[in-house]
Amino acid sequence: MRKKAKFSQGKNIMIAETDRQEQRRFFSEQFQKRIKKSRGYSPLKSSIARERAMYKLLMESFRDNSTVIWKSTFFPSEIIYAMDAVPLYIESFSAIASAVGLSTKILHASDKAGFSKDSCTFLRGVMGASNNNILPRPDALVSSSYYCDGDPKIFDIFAEKYKKPHFYLHVPYETDTDESVELLAEQLEEIAFNLARETGKEFSVDKLGEIIENSNEAHINLQKAMEIRKQAPSVVLGGEAIDYIAGISQLWGSKQMVRISKLLYEELAERAENAYTPVEDEKYRLLWCHLRPYYNDDVFDYLEMEHKAVIAFENVNLITWKEMDPQKPFRSLAEKLLTSPGIGRSERMTASISKMVSDYKIDGIIWMASWGCRHFNSLSQVVKDSLRKEMDIPFFILDLECVDQTNYSGEQVRTRLDAFIEILAEKRQFAHIE
Repeated sequence: MRKKAKFSQGKNIMIAETDRQEQRRFFSEQFQKRIKKSRGYSPLKSSIARERAMYKLLMESFRDNSTVIWKSTFFPSEIIYAMDAVPLYIESFSAIASAVGLSTKILHASDKAGFSKDSCTFLRGVMGASNNNILPRPDALVSSSYYCDGDPKIFDIFAEKYKKPHFYLHVPYETDTDESVELLAEQLEEIAFNLARETGKEFSVDKLGEIIENSNEAHINLQKAMEIRKQAPSVVLGGEAIDYIAGISQLWGSKQMVRISKLLYEELAERAENAYTPVEDEKYRLLWCHLRPYYNDDVFDYLEMEHKAVIAFENVNLITWKEMDPQKPFRSLAEKLLTSPGIGRSERMTASISKMVSDYKIDGIIWMASWGCRHFNSLSQVVKDSLRKEMDIPFFILDLECVDQTNYSGEQVRTRLDAFIEILAEKRQFAHIE
């Protein structure tokens, strides 16, 4: 028997009070399946802590007394934590759904609703999950103009559906001017106080400064961890490290992020001291650009275990910003956002990739071109052509879907990866002859 029902704001839709409890139970079961799933490696303690922190955040968003703010990729989670609300980076929901085998169901629901198959599957997945009533309902929404041009549009749809306010952060194209920093800082401050007003939460600049202290501590730990990863052979599998997505994690500002980053640094330092490497006889060091397939680990296992081609680093883990000033929180967050190489002129991304190639002793680059991601797909060939002018490094654009496993063909992917490894081998052999 269901408990007393309530009605959603602005719509005559009955929502039983037990719905969120059922959703929490459902995702708890999916998480347990994920934890028990066999892996081809022994995960770091920090990796397990990261998974549990993400699970806890999702569970918090299903509580009836939680204030949930849906955010797109680059809106700072620090602002949301500062008002004791739950940040839900909704694209990550599609990744979680794919990891536990739900992507086909929610993408099918999106298709039935008429959402274009040409769109990003992360956003299609969120739309399907919403239509299946397995998403925690938002109390407010906030999106930004980068990277994804689809975010603000789908947030408009959800704002209308849930009858909740949607705030929009416009990120200037020019990244290196003081005017851009000031414009962005002013927007962040305005949105912060508007979110607090609309959700009935308290917000203070002092509290935001305290939250930023958490981010600074995690920042130091992650920088030290990424410095260790410059060593060869690698001390961690790229297939595991990419899941940290340090550059866009919604855990920034939380105590959990501090603990996870500290664990990661300590574990990598211990491995380096003991000369431990998960791949014996490492042959090649690769740079992985963009995200990953979330439905399986096949690509990484094939590269790292079969070909001994280790993902030495991933551009999503690059720490591009300096420590922030808690006394100037909005300006500091604005400066942090503007350091991202994915915005502004394409030369910024090219320079960033070039530096990672040098820092991490990279032999080849794999750029994953995910279906519907127009921003990164358009950048791939531009960056490839630009890099060719300054260095001789194999650059492979791999068409591969992040969420939709029905588009995945293991044999085709392995064949293409084999061809890329042959290029690396020929290049090395030619270098030895010279």
